[in-house]
Amino acid sequence: MLGKMATRSLYVRTDFVFGGKRGCVLGTTDLTDHNALLECIRSIREAKTERADYDTLRTRVLTNFERTYVESETEAEEYLLAGDGLIFLDGEKGCVRLAVRKYEARAVAEPPTEGIVKGPREGFVESIKTNLSLIERKLRTPDLTVERMKIGRRTMTDVAVVSLRGVVDPRVTEGIKKRLREIDIDGVIDSQYLQTYLEPRPYSIFNQSGTCEKPDIAAAKLLEGRAAVLCDGTPIVVTLPYSFFEDMQSSEDYYERSAYASFIRITRMLSLFIGLLLPGLFVALEVFHFSVLPLQLLLTVMDATKGVPFPPLAEILFVMFLFEVIREAGVRMPQAMGLAMSIVGALVLGETAVKAGMIGSPAVMIVALSSICTYTVPNAAGSSTVLRLLFTAAGGLLGLYGLLVSVMGALLYVLSLDSYGAPYMSPFAPHAGTDGQDGLLKSPVCDVKYRPSGIPNVNAVRQRRGNGQA
Repeated sequence: MLGKMATRSLYVRTDFVFGGKRGCVLGTTDLTDHNALLECIRSIREAKTERADYDTLRTRVLTNFERTYVESETEAEEYLLAGDGLIFLDGEKGCVRLAVRKYEARAVAEPPTEGIVKGPREGFVESIKTNLSLIERKLRTPDLTVERMKIGRRTMTDVAVVSLRGVVDPRVTEGIKKRLREIDIDGVIDSQYLQTYLEPRPYSIFNQSGTCEKPDIAAAKLLEGRAAVLCDGTPIVVTLPYSFFEDMQSSEDYYERSAYASFIRITRMLSLFIGLLLPGLFVALEVFHFSVLPLQLLLTVMDATKGVPFPPLAEILFVMFLFEVIREAGVRMPQAMGLAMSIVGALVLGETAVKAGMIGSPAVMIVALSSICTYTVPNAAGSSTVLRLLFTAAGGLLGLYGLLVSVMGALLYVLSLDSYGAPYMSPFAPHAGTDGQDGLLKSPVCDVKYRPSGIPNVNAVRQRRGNGQA
């Protein structure tokens, strides 16, 4: 085993003598903490013992280090490539692995995508070891289980499936682990690589797996009976099963008064409907059903769109395309140019285009309001953008009837989705009475005594009264 590894330029070798027997330590050039490795070698050289074997090393000498015995050559090389150290002794089979990896990771901080006013501000980082420790600090129970595996033939990325024994349905975790074991790919760089394998319909425009960047959200989902998939190298944690209404919720809902949290959730839902349907509804009324509009509003729209060279549908689609270009450029360009981009996008392209008669001000207002409403639910922004485009095309080509048919088709499609036994539109379809306590309306925590029945679990009781009864 040692002969193959020690000849590679990627590894660093240090020889020593232990109890009259020669040995060596292997580590990687850049991924191993060489100070810890030198301390280990010093401990071995200073040890006074008559026995020179791996058991003595592990039980009497290397007591300050995390160490394990490794017999497989493949497993040993995997540890070495990950940054661990390997100890070899002449005449002994296998080796001893030392956990001396050097992690260069950013500090735990509030994630930029999930900012809050109240509640914990710590977020996941790119180190899976740190992320697991953040979850373990939230859930201090022996029932917390972590199933580790490596995925990617060349990256050998560390992946962990986390769940709560006695809460999660074993069929959920087994289904997730089965899909992960079947992945045969060169490399896994981000958890998004895993999502396409974990989702039942990878070609769907709808999310079928949840994501989060905060340990309090991940812990709350584990307590509901979900499982979490952590991937080394990314702060994004994937949670399964998934329901559409997860995107309507925010971690801050649980740190606010119930009445205000319910109001905010209703606002998000209404905003999503406005963002999806407003452009299509506007085009349908302007082209096919203008008689429905009040006379004064109709005159205002006609006056504002007078002289516009494009038909209403093309005008709306052009403005939508313009807004998407501005949004994408604002995200991708250097941060120092963000202010200049906002000025150019809002003033030059928007106001100037209206004054030049290329587009009408109602179209700009409708698309701007629709875009803002769409991003009140940022996790669903991708699918919402595609749906908004489809609904707009249906309303512009077929009027309100086309818009209604397209909305019904989308609803029937999402009702057919299922995520590891959890209905996609739970708790509304099918209706679950107790789940409504944490649905569109938010009940106080003291009243939510059962876990969501729409999520498969083996323990429905979340909290009990003083006499031990649910």
